[in-house]
Amino acid sequence: MEISELKAKIEKQKEINTKLYKQIGTATHEDPRNLKAQPILKQWRKESDKLRSLLKELQEMELVKKEHDRKLKESKTFVNSFGEATKRNVTCSTYEKAQKRISKEILNFIR
Repeated sequence: MEISELKAKIEKQKEINTKLYKQIGTATHEDPRNLKAQPILKQWRKESDKLRSLLKELQEMELVKKEHDRKLKESKTFVNSFGEATKRNVTCSTYEKAQKRISKEILNFIR
């Protein structure tokens, strides 16, 4: 199952849970222990457990995707200012801009 499909299932489950929650009545003088709402409450709890499991599955899928993306970024090699090849990911935006500018200058010189 893909993340988008799982998100759609979660939205449907949220709608089901809100409908059930709105059906749960409050205790009244005639029914102080709220026995009429017990079946709906049990169903709402069961559906809430489904929602929690779907959310947990979504978190796990996103975590796996994030780790996979991180591994792909780490495998990229580049040459730093000392001329050394490294796989360390540089996050400084000014350094990345300077690298782009230098690579453009080199390409213009070669042409």
